Amino acid sequence: MDKQTLTSLFNYHYWANRQLWRVMMTLSEKQFTQTLSDGSPSIRTQIVRMVANENLWVNYLWHGEVEFLQESHIPTRSCIREEWDALEEEIHDFIDELSPADLESRVDPAFLDTHVSLSVGEILLQIIHQATECRAQIRLHLSRLGSPPFAQDFIDFLVEQDTRRFLEGYRLSNPELRI
Repeated sequence: MDKQTLTSLFNYHYWANRQLWRVMMTLSEKQFTQTLSDGSPSIRTQIVRMVANENLWVNYLWHGEVEFLQESHIPTRSCIREEWDALEEEIHDFIDELSPADLESRVDPAFLDTHVSLSVGEILLQIIHQATECRAQIRLHLSRLGSPPFAQDFIDFLVEQDTRRFLEGYRLSNPELRI
């Protein structure tokens, strides 16, 4: 795993989180906090799990600390968003500091009870994988609530990035035009 690919995947991850956030902000408090009739956790609970997982791993990998966030630690949407934004900055700072050897270095997280050695790069990929799984579950929950689907695929991210680069290049080469 190289840093450029990892950075791109985390850029996608945070882009997808922002897509999800736009839809979450349209929900009533009841929709945000209700569990489904099949017992599926609320959107709030699923979002907190995403944040808690990411927080756990970045704090463990970067600071050697183990912190299990609970819903009571981030009780409101604004608290969740603040934590999400702080984690985005922290993850990018952490990845910026990693060398190729750091990405391959191995850790044995005692809190997993598996006694398996994992590379830092593998753990960072797990953060993205787990969040993708959570977003898919939340998207299903949102569709049951009647919310329209939102872009979340990696291809959607790449298309948007390519379009943005094209428009920026076009504006630079045609400064007299306003797009």
